[in-house]
Amino acid sequence: MSNTATTRPVIRASTADIAAAAEFLSLLFDAPVLITASDEVVAAPTERHLVMIVAEPPAGGAA
Repeated sequence: MSNTATTRPVIRASTADIAAAAEFLSLLFDAPVLITASDEVVAAPTERHLVMIVAEPPAGGAA
């Protein structure tokens, strides 16, 4: 696998779009989705799950 830090996709979306995407992914993979900020530490649950990391773009420009 390539270096994921440099190949990570960037998706611009509203809060409602993020919630809808999380609901879709939860249904698609039959697993709960945890939405978190990019600077937060997330404790991994023992069961199967997905983590959606959300961040705001830096001030004044493109991400």
